[in-house]
Amino acid sequence: MKKKILTLLTITAFVVSMGVTSLNASQGKKTKPFLIQEKLPHLTGIVKILWNDKDLALTNEQKKKLMVVRKDTMTGAKSLNKEIIALENEIVKASLNGASPESLKSKVSALASLRAEATMVHLACIYNTRKILTKKQLSIVE
Repeated sequence: MKKKILTLLTITAFVVSMGVTSLNASQGKKTKPFLIQEKLPHLTGIVKILWNDKDLALTNEQKKKLMVVRKDTMTGAKSLNKEIIALENEIVKASLNGASPESLKSKVSALASLRAEATMVHLACIYNTRKILTKKQLSIVE
């Protein structure tokens, strides 16, 4: 009986520690700066993968325009992401140090604004990419 209880306790401790490890690992996961996660396409990323695909058949003019869209999007998103990460870290640190929710309200609102701005950058990227591609090309990347 004592051996069964010890075995059950060991298994329980192992399962609980795995759950905590998984939670800690997910906190270190690189997140995207957007409000909408995993539901909007990353068209320029897909186009980049298929850049020289014969079926997609991008023209040189399209490639030039797509490079501008990609550069603008990446520059905007990376810049905002740096601000977002810094502000998130400030909020988390203050919260862990006992700051009241009310004292963090303006920082949380600023964080929401930054994420909204990043989402608008993403939406503009999708819109501008769609304007450059033909219907046939869109059917391939979407």
